[in-house]
Amino acid sequence: MIYVPMLKTRLEELRVTKEMEYCFSDKIVPLFEIINELYKTTYQKDENGEFIYEQHKTRMLKVKAMPTEADIITLQSLNDVMKGKLMFVDYFRFSIKKYGKNISFTKAELSFDLNNSLELYKKKVLETTKYTNMIPVVSVKPDCDFPKFELAEFVTKLQKRTIHIALRITEEWIDKTKDIIQNLRESDFLLFDIEEQNPDLKFMEIQELMELQANCQIILLNSPRKLALKNGEYPEHSQTDLINNCARIVARDNEFNGYGDYCGLKDAMPLNDGSNGTGAALALLYDYNENIFYSYCNHDTSLGTLGYKTLLPIIREDEPMLNADKDCPGFAKIHTLASTGNWNTWHHINAVRYIHQIYKNM
Repeated sequence: MIYVPMLKTRLEELRVTKEMEYCFSDKIVPLFEIINELYKTTYQKDENGEFIYEQHKTRMLKVKAMPTEADIITLQSLNDVMKGKLMFVDYFRFSIKKYGKNISFTKAELSFDLNNSLELYKKKVLETTKYTNMIPVVSVKPDCDFPKFELAEFVTKLQKRTIHIALRITEEWIDKTKDIIQNLRESDFLLFDIEEQNPDLKFMEIQELMELQANCQIILLNSPRKLALKNGEYPEHSQTDLINNCARIVARDNEFNGYGDYCGLKDAMPLNDGSNGTGAALALLYDYNENIFYSYCNHDTSLGTLGYKTLLPIIREDEPMLNADKDCPGFAKIHTLASTGNWNTWHHINAVRYIHQIYKNM
């Protein structure tokens, strides 16, 4: 069975990718949701071709130039981090209804542009075919429409350019795309994305898919950690049933080729800042064998990340149970913390432990 860790191209998730690259293979194949471009750094020059400098505190530094399309290195950067290993690449379009209106434009500018231009979206997806290890993902979902005839043409165009493609659909698109699904090859993938819904309750939709008798590989995607749940709703120190991890079991029982999720993170877009440093400190540590998360939460939201001071001793006390082999990269990170870390620190710990648990046990 294949596991597909789903990661947006934010800085912390790229750091997770770099750290966990050794885990990736033809059995653990990450899916990158590209929400913004990465650019190489260039510098301004004067009419003589000399670099322009400006005073920065006690030093003179070169002045950065505004990036251009020629400076885009998004796909090359992913390829470098992954060291040429197999990956799914999804140029990410999104629905305001799902993710809200407080999304940071500067941190998701490309996604906004893709929402507004199907031609740009197709152009970007086609660019992935320059890399033989990248599986281009064509994604259709609510509020991100793709005319059926145009979709069928585009899928065929991609198939002529690369040996693997992936069609990512939500349940609304099963009937609309059944002809396209039946034309997918054995080397292609159908990514059936049920989002935050309970996999155990999707038996009718799964049956509908199976009746198509498609030749492609079918992967069940879901987001078991609810976007609307706040940190403070998780238990103080216990297993939590607020995250339903049954997708692995459902995929296995229905003889799917694999499953994927967000590695214990929320399926969230970057937001405009507004927390003022407050919020409930939360650590979620996954256990593969029990298929559950252990929750550690300080419910005093006024403390923000300072709340981890009370959680760290409890987490370390549980380490013999959760890290018996002393090989967990999440606990390795915890042991290096000079203080409490920030929110991204704990997102990192959550994700690297989750991926390692699957790598170790799969």
